[in-house]
Amino acid sequence: MRVIIVNDNAVVSGGATKCALLSAEGLAKAGIEVHFVSGFPEVDPYFASVPGIQFHSTGETKVRMDIRRLIEMSYSQPMYDLVSKLIRQGDPNQTIVHTHLWKTGASPSPVNAAVDNGAKIISSFHDYHVACPQGQFFNKQTNRICTLRPGSLQCVCTHCTETRTILPKWAEIYRWKVQRGKAGMPGKVRHFGVFSQKSVDAFGQYLPADAKLHLMRYPIQAVHEPRVDVTKNRAIVFSGRLSLEKDPKILVEAAKKIGAEVRILGDGPLMQAVKDIGYEKATFAGWLNGDQVLEEMKNARAMAITSIWYEVNPLAPIEALGRGIPVIASDCTATKYEIVEGETGFAFRAHDVDDLAEQMRKVLDDATADRMSKSAYDRFWSDPPTPESHSKRLMEIYEEMLAE
Repeated sequence: MRVIIVNDNAVVSGGATKCALLSAEGLAKAGIEVHFVSGFPEVDPYFASVPGIQFHSTGETKVRMDIRRLIEMSYSQPMYDLVSKLIRQGDPNQTIVHTHLWKTGASPSPVNAAVDNGAKIISSFHDYHVACPQGQFFNKQTNRICTLRPGSLQCVCTHCTETRTILPKWAEIYRWKVQRGKAGMPGKVRHFGVFSQKSVDAFGQYLPADAKLHLMRYPIQAVHEPRVDVTKNRAIVFSGRLSLEKDPKILVEAAKKIGAEVRILGDGPLMQAVKDIGYEKATFAGWLNGDQVLEEMKNARAMAITSIWYEVNPLAPIEALGRGIPVIASDCTATKYEIVEGETGFAFRAHDVDDLAEQMRKVLDDATADRMSKSAYDRFWSDPPTPESHSKRLMEIYEEMLAE
């Protein structure tokens, strides 16, 4: 078996790329020949030193994703050529091409490379670009989830991006048309990796009728440390980009209603708007790296995920559960499915500040917080989503594909 992993870049910049790189590491440790192909030449220092991973790139230069760049990256011929070359260097019948992110550096062209050269193809979805031109099923002009049929006349005419004009949206439409036409995504793909039932609910109807969906968990580099005693902590923590679709303002507004402490880990375009609420019990740490976030978690009472879009499956709340930290999640996120209602966390109605305040009030009770903390910790470590278990799951899927 040979595996060619394709992703926009090879430097950890979010959960999706980290997932792709961790899977490469796990497969390489299992003795599988692994090629990691990205558009950009930079390689994360940690993974560059992992034995058994061969890194390749098309040498793209990182530039702003403007209209011209969106159109250029709708189909990358150099990426097609590179993946085709790698497939032909071994036995195509024993080669798996596994795509992850493909908007900024890779494009969907590896689908054709796999099909044209006789390799198997599987695509993992970390966002919604497979169905939605904008990639989020979210209208950034109205701050509401979009229910329009992707590519319909109404969709084409709707300004849903955060840009000043609709022109970038039309570039996204062009890219989406190329993706579904020339690039054959998803029409030429049968196997898909998905990370939550929420994502399947959102884009499942737009996949081929014979699509085979493989549900898997994100690999978490969790260290089995002692459980955090949340009864000693007071702050409810938000971790992530301060942007419209993540709705950080609602957390501070809800906290203000009940006098709760909140801690904001992150930065973004809404930072000033959140600060302007003027709540003295809200503190701001700014942007932190992964280790710093984990250190902050030691002082958390609970974590809040307030997103108002179909967020696929953020890693921070899963890591929090592994530390014994209860999670409060909006009902439109995949995190809702990661918690056991009333046992390891609470869900609240997106956009509803009063409902969020009520769920926050519950975790401020010491008995409730302690009970949920123990349950979250025990459940997580009874079957942890380690990189090793993720790689084992991948190999099962690959064997199934090769046996077809």
